[in-house]
Amino acid sequence: MNNKKDLNWNNIFVSMQEIPIVVLNYNGLHLLKLYLDSVLRTEYPNEVIVVDNGSKDGSLEYLKSKGVKVIPLDRNYGPSYARNVAIRTFKTKYMAFLDNDVEVPKDWLDPLVEVTKSDESIAAVQSVYTEWSWGEEPSEIPWFSTAAALTRRDVLERVGGFDEHYFFYWEDTELSWRLYRAGYRVMMVPKSRVIHEAHGTFKRLPSQFTSYLTMRNQLILLLSYYNKKQILSNFIPLYFVRLIQSFSPPNRKAKLKAILTLGKEMGYVMKKRSEVRKITVSNEDRFLNYLGKDPFGFMEIRSIIEGIKYRLLSKET
Repeated sequence: MNNKKDLNWNNIFVSMQEIPIVVLNYNGLHLLKLYLDSVLRTEYPNEVIVVDNGSKDGSLEYLKSKGVKVIPLDRNYGPSYARNVAIRTFKTKYMAFLDNDVEVPKDWLDPLVEVTKSDESIAAVQSVYTEWSWGEEPSEIPWFSTAAALTRRDVLERVGGFDEHYFFYWEDTELSWRLYRAGYRVMMVPKSRVIHEAHGTFKRLPSQFTSYLTMRNQLILLLSYYNKKQILSNFIPLYFVRLIQSFSPPNRKAKLKAILTLGKEMGYVMKKRSEVRKITVSNEDRFLNYLGKDPFGFMEIRSIIEGIKYRLLSKET
C-alpha cells in the first residue's frame, strides 16, 4: 500500500460480530439516492461505511442526513486507495465491498458469509450481477469484482491490499491473481444476486483518463504475472495488437500514450514481480488455468493468424 498524506476522519468502531459494508463514492449523489437504502436494509449484522473520494456534489451532506458513517478523503485517490483505507481502519475478520451503483436484496450477504466461512482457503466471494448459467452451487472464478463482494479482510491486509498503482480498473483482477498465487481461492456465489448499474461511477471520470488506465493496467498486469515464456509467446504479440488498436477511435492519444510509455513502468513491474514471488506458495498458475488458452487478447492474435491462413488458402484454390 502506498503512503499518502495522512487524512483525518472520525474514529469509526465496528463490532467484531458485525461485517463492515464498505461503499465507495465519488460524486455519486444520484446513485446514493437510488441504491443506498437497499444497502441499509441488509439483514446480516453489519455497519455501512461510505469511503468518499473527495466528492463535491453534496454526497457528504446527503450521507449525513441518512446517518451513515463516512470516511471522507480530501480528494479522489482512486478506488484502490479508498478500499485500503477501509482495510487499515477496521480489524474485523471479514469485510464486504459494494459499488455505489448496486442495489441489493436484504439477504444478499448471508450466502456470501456462509460460503466464506465454510473454507479458510476462500479469500473472496462475489455476488452474481450478470447472466449466470452454471447452477446455484458456488464456483471458483478467475477473479472477483468488488462491485458486490465479501472478503477476508485479514487475508487482504496480509497480501498487501489493493494495488494503488492501478488507481482504477483491473485492480480487483490483480488482487485476485495475487490471492491465487498465495494459495487462496476466489468464488462466485449464485445464491447472492444483486442489480448492478455497470460503470455508474466509471462514467463520471474523463474518458481519456479511463481509456489510458484500461490499456495501461492490462499491460502492466500481464507483465507482472506472466512468466518469461508467456511474455515471449503471449505478451509481445499482444503488445503489437494493442498498438495497432490504439490508432482506432475513440481516445486514440490516450491509448497510444499507454502503449508508448510502458517502458516507464518497468521499475514498478520488476518490483511487483519480486513482491509476488515472495508470497507465492505454488508455481501452478490456477488463475490462468481458469481463463484457458485465450486470455487477454490471445484470441485476437489467433484470429489474425487464422485470417492470414484463410487468405493464403483462398489464393491457392
